[in-house]
Amino acid sequence: MAYEPYSGFVFPENELPQPIESTGLFGELKGVGVPLNNFLKLTKIPIVVYYGDNISKEPTTVWNKDHWRAGLEMARIWAATINKHGGDATVVHLPEIGIYGNTHFLFSDLNNIEVANLLSKWIKEKGLDK
Repeated sequence: MAYEPYSGFVFPENELPQPIESTGLFGELKGVGVPLNNFLKLTKIPIVVYYGDNISKEPTTVWNKDHWRAGLEMARIWAATINKHGGDATVVHLPEIGIYGNTHFLFSDLNNIEVANLLSKWIKEKGLDK
């Protein structure tokens, strides 16, 4: 489980996605190549990643919104790659499921109980609460 990771998304060495251009402070976002046998370890555990508000849907010159746009886009590519290899990875953009008002510190926002309940539900659904 992760809240808003930006970088460090690993992919099989021969399946690296194209870098994602960004006007964010760090420039383009690149995936990290690892041997397939290492990547496949990610397919053995359920994974969920949450993102909050203030993320642009399209490239923008507003650096912080573009920074998170690139991170969210890379997270979705990463999860799709895990799932293609038989894993169980989900990326949740909270506004897309009707949860609004989040900064980029989802666990400390005023609606943190709603966000925590969402994670608790996921933990139970995956049988990780035992």
